[in-house]
Amino acid sequence: MRIFRLLPYRMLGGLLLLLAGACSAAPTATPIPTVPPVQNGPDYGVIVITTDLALGMNRVVFGIVDRSGMPVRSQQAQVRAMLLPAGDAPGEQRASAVAEFKQWPAGPQGVFSTNLDFDTVGFWQLYVSTTGPDGSSVLAQGALQIKEKSDTPSLGDPAPTSVTLTGADVEDLTHITSSTQPDPDLYRLSVDQALADGKPLVVVFATPAFCVSATCGPQVEVLSAVKDKFGDKANFIHVEVFKDPHLIQGSRPPADSTVPSVEEWNLPTEPWTFVMDNEGKISAKFEQFTTEEEIEAALNELF
Repeated sequence: MRIFRLLPYRMLGGLLLLLAGACSAAPTATPIPTVPPVQNGPDYGVIVITTDLALGMNRVVFGIVDRSGMPVRSQQAQVRAMLLPAGDAPGEQRASAVAEFKQWPAGPQGVFSTNLDFDTVGFWQLYVSTTGPDGSSVLAQGALQIKEKSDTPSLGDPAPTSVTLTGADVEDLTHITSSTQPDPDLYRLSVDQALADGKPLVVVFATPAFCVSATCGPQVEVLSAVKDKFGDKANFIHVEVFKDPHLIQGSRPPADSTVPSVEEWNLPTEPWTFVMDNEGKISAKFEQFTTEEEIEAALNELF
């Protein structure tokens, strides 16, 4: 059995720098944790948050932090992707794009998001340039690895026809979601039922009460907001990552207590959002938090 890998510890500290808010139905801003200042090193660094990157077009999410460990915010950033060859050969620019700053639902924090097309497996370097709040130039770098194929279902693949629990299967919604104020509409259909319905489908895999990155609760709220806008033109489902959330005690359940669909979709982290077309094929996917606007744009391409 594949063991669900929660947010990798190697990047958890950096990600926490970028997050504000709590995993609850009514998130409020919280103090931003910091890391010890780096005495010797570059003035800025890039923390790549997306981990499941493969050949082709990818949504790349990253943050910028300064030497003291504090996030850097701006409206946009220029991104150049350089392939790093083996040995001492210089890197070669293969892609470029503009990244937009995406603010979290609570507090001033957020991350940068862009789409980059990677044509070669291996290690790449992102060179990011932007302007700081004081007007100064910000230059930062960050590394990432591109795989032959993503762990999660690829764009264009048929979505796994997972049988997920619905509100009709349990006595109370707390048995299938850790949301403090669950939206019943998100638990009306099983994933397999929705895929057979012939409508576009949005599925969010998230655990609001036990989320490491503090974005799962807000992500489920975003799903409800998009559902309210599109109505019955599409189906919307939240899948709780862990079994029997009402029985979990403590702040974090064991990684092997995940629901079967986590393994069926081969999820390496959480939260994840998938958009399927009316034929049940993956048309868009988002690792970590994604905004209403991003999901709406992906859905609008299907109508």
